[in-house]
Amino acid sequence: MAYLTDPDALPEATRAAIAAAPDATIPEGMNILRALSEEVRSLPQVTLGKLAGFARGAGNEFFMSLDMRFGAIGKSGQGQPESLMGILPGGGGTVTMTCLAGRARALELILGAELVGAELAERYGLIDRALPAGELDAFVGSLARRIAALRPEVIPITKAAVDAIAPPAPRTAYAVRERGPVLGVRRRCHRTRPQAARGIQTRDGEREHERIANSVQQA
Repeated sequence: MAYLTDPDALPEATRAAIAAAPDATIPEGMNILRALSEEVRSLPQVTLGKLAGFARGAGNEFFMSLDMRFGAIGKSGQGQPESLMGILPGGGGTVTMTCLAGRARALELILGAELVGAELAERYGLIDRALPAGELDAFVGSLARRIAALRPEVIPITKAAVDAIAPPAPRTAYAVRERGPVLGVRRRCHRTRPQAARGIQTRDGEREHERIANSVQQA
């Protein structure tokens, strides 16, 4: 969370990431997080994700960019808690979540900053299926093997045909997010430093992220 309290932290991290991959192209209006997710989404291969833990913030944004997603009932959770820190989801969550769940549910999840389990995530369209934790690996493994057995040219053609009906959001949608106002550094510090002091970035604190963030919000 240092980039919330230090205005130089995020630009420095961005410059370092760009320097590490000098040949990479970042589309105009996108930051490096969203550009990574868009690159993964555009792969000719199919990408599958299994979630048996918590995916919040940028982790959930990346997870939502995969072609197919599956969650373990009772073990997985997805959330965009950025609003509790006075910022917007930075990796395209406002766009991707709206595409998957619809406008009203995206507003509920982003502004409500609630961690949702696999069954609700399935109902909202964030994942393809919610599966018993003991069946997750076997189901996704079987699906992956069936897809891998297809003729190689079938997969990219199928993805292209599906994307022609359900194209990705226009890049201008991400530019709107990049221009979106957020709390000033001083006000963000007022929220994030007490959260950090209560251990929100420790392993145990991460499990209670929403409770800690809300307790600071209400203090």
